[in-house]
Order: sequence, then structure tokens, then C-alpha cells
Amino acid sequence: MLTAALAFAGAAYAQTLKVWTTFQDQSLDWLREQAASFSEGFGVDVEIVRLEVNELKQQALLSAPQGEAGDVFVGVPHDQIGEMAVGGILLDMTGYATASYLADLSEQARLGYTVNGRLYGLPMFVEGPALVVNDDLVDQVPATYDELLDLAQELTTADTFGFMFEDTNFYFAYAWLKTHGGYVFGRDASGTLVPSDVGLANEGAIAGAEALRELRFGRGLIPSGTTFDVANGLFIDGALAMIYTGPWSIPQYRDAGLDVSVHPVPPLADGTPFSGFMGVQGALVNQFSELKVEAANFAKWLTRPDAQVSLARLSGRIPASVSALAQVKDDPIIAGFGQALLHAEPMPNIPEMGAVWQPMGNALTVLLENESADVSATLSRAVDEILGR
Repeated sequence: MLTAALAFAGAAYAQTLKVWTTFQDQSLDWLREQAASFSEGFGVDVEIVRLEVNELKQQALLSAPQGEAGDVFVGVPHDQIGEMAVGGILLDMTGYATASYLADLSEQARLGYTVNGRLYGLPMFVEGPALVVNDDLVDQVPATYDELLDLAQELTTADTFGFMFEDTNFYFAYAWLKTHGGYVFGRDASGTLVPSDVGLANEGAIAGAEALRELRFGRGLIPSGTTFDVANGLFIDGALAMIYTGPWSIPQYRDAGLDVSVHPVPPLADGTPFSGFMGVQGALVNQFSELKVEAANFAKWLTRPDAQVSLARLSGRIPASVSALAQVKDDPIIAGFGQALLHAEPMPNIPEMGAVWQPMGNALTVLLENESADVSATLSRAVDEILGR
């Protein structure tokens, strides 16, 4: 059931644009401000309705063809849009996105909102994990990945831990596989994901899995049973020097009074950048909207660089716009995540991604809880399960 429309004060105009959003707190305040300025400039009322992401997606799929859904959907993670695009309820925004907007957009963000070669939304901000450091325990982040592990070992004592994260969680662990040459799905010449091409058991993925096992069995950095809550709790308590996590954790660390900084995980010895998954959020337009032009204009209004800068200043979101990111470089947290996500991969947004999580989670558990497990065979079994073989 839809939640009640949020109160929005504005002049009475002949047209009313209905916006469904997942935003809350400061991001919702920002959306209200942007809606007010859009109404004043374009003469269109904006009604905002807040929904949880799963409710928004399902209600849109059911209601859009009947003309009963929002005109604009704001804050839908890019990995949730595949079903909406395939379901035919999203407007192809390729013809609405200006050349300047596209030129100012990071390639990864564009790919996140692209399905079957079509741009089904305008990216607004990105998010994903990076190296978060307790500056009271670490003076300087090392220049290479191996040096980082050496430092982590030095900082692992009877009272502290050097580096930790939930290594059995594929969302985080994928960075190790990707950085060494693994991939979830390949892409064809047009950039479209190819679900039959799974690169999670190739030589690079095997090397990445071995690197994960080195953290646990070789370096002794991550104890068995380490969950996100365990690692996060240790960091909040000041007992963990470095953690691999995302911007969602920063408010907790600030509330705990910690001095933290954000960095990319240092590159491999050969200079290969370290990177994993990233998420993209932005504005989508209902294909069945009777106000397509107004809806597209509102999506463009929300994603212009100035709007992305104001959202970043208010809520700490990392702009998808390259020029907007440059304007908030004075914020070290935003700039740190922005730098870390430069080479990140948008989580695949096709429905076949749903078949990846459990097999890879099971494989990681086997590999990281059993030192004698065969890496190649374990990953190959996971890929067979993903492909239904």
C-alpha cells in the first residue's frame, strides 16, 4: 500500500507531477527543496510520495501501465532497474540527456543506468566501499597493497586489529576478484551485459580468491566468523585501524568521535588499481506518464551539477557528475570515496545477477573456512550453479 503523500507547499499550478522516492532524512529535505525551485521555474506542481525501494518497484510494475504510478522515480538503486526496464515501464532517456550532461558523467555511472544499450535514467550519485582509516592509529596509508598488508600485520596486536571486513560477503570480496582479473558478466561490443559470460572462475578470479585467503590464512588478519557487524563494531570501539566499507558507515564513526579518512585501497605492485562494486542512484521516468516532457525536465533538474553539489553538501552523497565531484573536493570524505570509486564496476543490473549471490557466498565460505579447499574447483562449481549447469 502506498504511503501518504508528503506535504509539499507550493503554488497551485494546472499540472501536478507525481514523484515516488526512496529518499529520507536529509536527502528527502533536499528533494523537497529542488521540487519547490522546479515548480517556481517551470510552473508545475510536484507531489512527493515516499516508498521503500521494493514497494516502489513492485507498485510501479503493477500500476504504471494503468496510469496510476508516479511520473518520476527518484533514488532507485541501479541494480533494481533491470526488471523495470525489461517490464517496459521506464522511458528511454537517451534522447533527453544532453551531450554536456553525458560528457560530465562518469562512464561507470552511465553503465549503471544502461540496460540493453539504452539509458533508462539519469544518474545523480554513486556509492560503494573504500578503505576507511582511523587516523589516530594510522599515520599514512601505504603506497601499495602489499605494504598495506604489512602495516596491518604490524597493527594486529593483543589489543588491536590492523585490517578487517566481512570477507565472506561477495559484495565486499568481489573487489579482490575484480582487481586480479575476474568479472561477474562480460559485455558485448555495445556495452550490454552478457549473462552467459561469467568470469568468476577464470585465472584472475582464482588469483583474487587466493589473495582473500592470504588475508585470513597467510597474514592472520581476519578471524573466522568475521561479519560486518563484528568489524564495524571493532572500528567504532577504536580497536580496528582500517576497514573496507562504504559511506553508510561514516555517520556512526563520526558519532563515536573518531577521526577517519577515506582512501582507495592501494594498487597492486604492478600498478593495477584496486576496485570493486559501486552503486548508482538517480532519476527514472515512467514510460506511461502523461507528462513525459515535464517528468524528463524534472529528472534533468535533479541531476544538474549544481543540484548534485547541493545534495553532496547536505547529505554526503558522492556526485555522479565529474564537475560536481570536483566542486566538493574540499570535503575529504566525499573526495576519498569519489577517488576510490573511479575504477569501480556498477553492480550488474540484469535479473541474472540474482543467481550470483548465493553460489558465490557459499564458495567464499568454503574457501575462507577451509584452508585445504581447492580454489579453482570451488569457484567452477559456483559458476556452474550460476549458469544452471
